[in-house]
Amino acid sequence: MATELTPEQKAKDARAEKIAFMIIGAVIATLAAGFLLNGIVGVGLVALSTVPVIYLLLVTMAGGKG
Repeated sequence: MATELTPEQKAKDARAEKIAFMIIGAVIATLAAGFLLNGIVGVGLVALSTVPVIYLLLVTMAGGKG
């Protein structure tokens, strides 16, 4: 049987989901800006620089068990 979430847990999950969508939107916007400013090289530079950020986000989401 599935456990019911408390209202606090539901609010926390909704907030985390909203933050995740904002981060994804920011990454996509940054990639688009890199392409517009520097072409395909800009996309590569932006993508390379976001790898550590994504890793840190995953570690944070896992509860710091990295």
